[in-house]
Order: sequence, then C-alpha cells, then structure tokens
Amino acid sequence: MAPSRTSNASLRSEYSQGYVVGAGEINDDFGDEGPLSRTANNHSNVVGMWQGILWADGHLANSGRDCWFGPTTEAATKAWQKDHGLDDDGIVGPLTFGKADYYLYWEGSEIRYDGSVRNLTGMLRDSQGRYYQQNSDGTRTYGSYTSADALICS
Repeated sequence: MAPSRTSNASLRSEYSQGYVVGAGEINDDFGDEGPLSRTANNHSNVVGMWQGILWADGHLANSGRDCWFGPTTEAATKAWQKDHGLDDDGIVGPLTFGKADYYLYWEGSEIRYDGSVRNLTGMLRDSQGRYYQQNSDGTRTYGSYTSADALICS
C-alpha cells in the first residue's frame, strides 16, 4: 500500500530539521520534504539533490545541476510533475517529493534513484537518518536546506 501524501502546498516537512531525513524503509523518506521553488529554499544542497532526480529522468542537463532553483529547474520540475501525473505547479512539496520515493532503492548501503534515463547514485543516510553524499576526500555533504556546499553547487 502506498504511503498517504499531503498536498504540495503543505509545509509539514523535515525542513524544520534542516536536512532531508529518513528512517526505516526508504520509500517514504521524501514524502514530508520541501518545499522547494523559485521563492522557497531556492539555493541549497536539497535543490541539488532534486536536480539530480530531474537529471536522472532526463528533464535537466548535468550542467543545470547548480543547487539554484531558477527558471530552468522550475520548467524541468513542471515537466517531471506532468510526466508523473501531478499538478505541474513547479513547486517541489510533499506530493512531488513523495512521488520520487517510489523510485528509491537500496544498492548495498547506498540509496539510489531509478531514473527513466539513468540512475542517481551516491545517497547515504547517517545514524540520525540525515541524507548525505560521501566526498572523495572523506568528508560528507549533507542534504541541507540551509547550505549550498555540495561539489555541484556554484
């Protein structure tokens, strides 16, 4: 049975914790995340994470992954929403993030997104459930709503 979802306009999210957070099964980790838009949380590692999903599904060029939620990311989000049977409002809230939940899977200790064009790899969760990416120098970049320090961020 699919997890229930609230409307995209809902502000009930893990945003209050400052990070993308999950626990237990991964297929309900994103359904309480957001919002991301041109005016809400528009420059962060979470935007970069969302842009990775758009890239994996062929809606955004790799060069568009910059952690900024601008007009290109908004247009790609609308196309993604339309392709997934959602209202194409360009806002990444619980319904949009929640739909992405269905495409997450484990590969060993890594969480991956099964995109329609390519897979998004490299997502991990720490002991507190916070999503992060392990950098080549051994440091971690967390899925933060308040930081834009991932290697792809410009």
